Amino acid sequence: MNRHALLILCLVVAVDSACFGLLLPVLPFFVGDLIGNFNAIAITQVTAVYAGCQLVGAPLIGRWSDRLGRKPLLASSIGIGSLALLGAGLASNLTILMVFLGLKGASSGVFALAQAVVADSVNEAKERTVSYGALGASLGLGFVAGPAVGGIIGAMNPRAPFLLAAGFTLINLILVLTILKESRKVEHRSAANKEPLKFWSKSRGQLRRLLTVYFLFYLGFSAFTGIFVLDVRDRFNWGPQGAGWVLFFVGVVAAVVQGGFLPKLLVHFRAGRLAGFGLILVAIAILGVASIKVGDQLYVTQFLFATGVGLSTPGLRSLLSQTVSSSQQGILGGLTQSAISLTELFGPLMAGRLYVHAGYQTTYQVQAALVLLAAGMLIASPNKLLDTVTPEIQAVNTPSP
Repeated sequence: MNRHALLILCLVVAVDSACFGLLLPVLPFFVGDLIGNFNAIAITQVTAVYAGCQLVGAPLIGRWSDRLGRKPLLASSIGIGSLALLGAGLASNLTILMVFLGLKGASSGVFALAQAVVADSVNEAKERTVSYGALGASLGLGFVAGPAVGGIIGAMNPRAPFLLAAGFTLINLILVLTILKESRKVEHRSAANKEPLKFWSKSRGQLRRLLTVYFLFYLGFSAFTGIFVLDVRDRFNWGPQGAGWVLFFVGVVAAVVQGGFLPKLLVHFRAGRLAGFGLILVAIAILGVASIKVGDQLYVTQFLFATGVGLSTPGLRSLLSQTVSSSQQGILGGLTQSAISLTELFGPLMAGRLYVHAGYQTTYQVQAALVLLAAGMLIASPNKLLDTVTPEIQAVNTPSP
């Protein structure tokens, strides 16, 4: 994949993640304003609606991109998302907010489609991992700007980040329509109609195992992020700005790890080994959050958290991308996004109820246990810690005649 195309793709991902990051520090406070109180269950229900609609929309976006091409689906996803953010920012009650965030969730597909573009364009396993790392770093850079700005302007008006995000998504739409080129070859679009995924067949054992690892990790991750802002408010009396700066820090560290250190580490270590180590770091960080007594100590735990995420996610995505053929990368992107959406649906709901009924320590311990289970499954995998295509995967990746 040429550097110019990757740069444009990374810019699109960065803008998209910045728009999402703008909302993170203020969403609990916006919901609180609409309902008149700060309620953990109501807040997590809003995020669950977004995730539930994304769960339905992601596979459709992925499958349609296999058949129609990446560019038209990217443009449609971004355009609908911009309108949804505008509607959410103008919402006058919780129901209207949920409707527009549901629409935003159903149309969210930028990162999954960006991964599919990389898979279309890069065949070599290590280069693909590095490219996924670049996308991940761009995601992190978006979170560097998004939460910090969202926390500052959200402290003045919690609606402002939604309206600003709607405006920024128009920049993405212009980039996609005017600069980004279609990566999907015409012959592969035709093959997508003839080559079903057959998820439950014997040849998909590696895919199912890796997707289970992916699901367990993101279940713990989503539960953690779904309760984090609420918890730091309750325990340390931090508002949107304080939470925004911690998220800013996480974005910086994750971007540095994925963009700066990951390519060098891949010279010496396999992607799977780095992913397993990263998952263990994430679990340690979550347990650390449960044990700290002073808010500033979050910068230590979140350093470990961001490093772990930066090491684990590119390797997992690369390994997953090698389990399907070139004509199935879009549906794989939709499948992985659906797995994330499912975790974003149940993770915050689970965390909210645990937080209310069992306390913050139990909540974080459950999250850490899920991530450790994912790490154990990856490390114990029969084809563990691979960054090259196994014979089984190579057979799957051979295009049909």
